[in-house]
Amino acid sequence: MEQKIKLNLGRIQETLLLPLVSRAKETQYKNPLLNDSKAVELFNQLDVNRKKLLSNITEIGVQGLAYRAFKMDEAIKAFLQKHPNGKILDIGAGLDTTYYRCDNGKALWFDLDMPDSIALRTQLLPPPNSRVTYIAKSMFDYTWIDDIGDISNGLFITIPGVLPYFKEEEVQKLLTTIAPRLKGAEIMFDVISQMGRFFVDMRIKAAGMKEAHLEWGILDPKTVTNWSEHIELVRTIKFFEKMPKSNRRISTSLAMQFNKLFDMTQLFHLRFV
Repeated sequence: MEQKIKLNLGRIQETLLLPLVSRAKETQYKNPLLNDSKAVELFNQLDVNRKKLLSNITEIGVQGLAYRAFKMDEAIKAFLQKHPNGKILDIGAGLDTTYYRCDNGKALWFDLDMPDSIALRTQLLPPPNSRVTYIAKSMFDYTWIDDIGDISNGLFITIPGVLPYFKEEEVQKLLTTIAPRLKGAEIMFDVISQMGRFFVDMRIKAAGMKEAHLEWGILDPKTVTNWSEHIELVRTIKFFEKMPKSNRRISTSLAMQFNKLFDMTQLFHLRFV
């Protein structure tokens, strides 16, 4: 029997389990929004309390994290249609499997995360070819910009499920530092309202991650675009907009409507100019 791999991650890095488990669980639903067999494979290799994780991740939690991945996949695929030789950067990559769902055979992929997360990623999911590069650095260590190199063929950055764990001034410093150095790049990340922070924190604690909590809540993208003349808004996406119909519980459908009504979670799609 193959030996399971035990996790030894930091406070924020351990939350990489939530999207992984959600993508794996969503894949096993009938008519899934996201089909991610690689996530199922990875989850089966980890030495974790599977029963507790699976029981404490609610259907609305699964749908939310799967929806985020689905919409980011759509944006990446649209970007690669226009920039087939472009670069994709995933900040806070954790155990993301975006490459396996979106690669066009030409793009260059960069996965950035803290050293402990990249070590686990390398063990479970080594780079499949020379077009994929792992960067073991903090996103606040801006030398990663040099690692990315020339972006004349285009750069699309995703930051899934990371920024709400940091204080607003830290997020502001990040974006205002990289925007003027990566002109022309596009970036997409999820944000959560102050009300949404309360509900998501409850789900995180229920999953056994008692030290992880959300710091940043925001509703209006103008808050971000006003930080710098080098940041402009492309669009916002409310979570669960235009969701395909499926056999969801009534409670889940109601929670989705509540989320949309109060803009509790959104995706911001920005461009650096």
